[in-house]
Amino acid sequence: MFRVEPLREADARAILTWRYPEPYEFYNPPDDGRDDDYVHAFLDPDLQFHAVRDRELMLAGFCSYGLDGQVPGGDYSDEALDIGLGMRPELTGKGHGAEFFKAILLHGTAVFAPDHFRLTVAQFNARAMRLYEGFGFREQSRFEQRWVTYSVLTRSAD
Repeated sequence: MFRVEPLREADARAILTWRYPEPYEFYNPPDDGRDDDYVHAFLDPDLQFHAVRDRELMLAGFCSYGLDGQVPGGDYSDEALDIGLGMRPELTGKGHGAEFFKAILLHGTAVFAPDHFRLTVAQFNARAMRLYEGFGFREQSRFEQRWVTYSVLTRSAD
């Protein structure tokens, strides 16, 4: 069981230490000496970052609602609540995804009451694509940003 709650500075600093194995190293936080800037962004109320905690209240991941879930180059003209998320690297690929993502959707529904949800997903991330499609998300568009092709997925919040 996972729960979504406010993200604290210690959570943001922990997230910046996460390192994913290939081919997911794409998601590694930048290691460019600007940690304080990234912590500030994680704590910016406009970006709506939240911690996702496990049963023992350990940081299992994070999510964001709104602008942070958008990738430059995508078509976000339709009204929807954008979601961004990340799971602690050692928890990925172990069957926690559905429960983790369900907690994020339930929290988004309770707090924001959207008509639709939207995700922008790197197409190489087949695990994530399968998970989101299992929750009823369908591809609305694709675009390329540098060397990565992204899918924009949506679903009704009902």
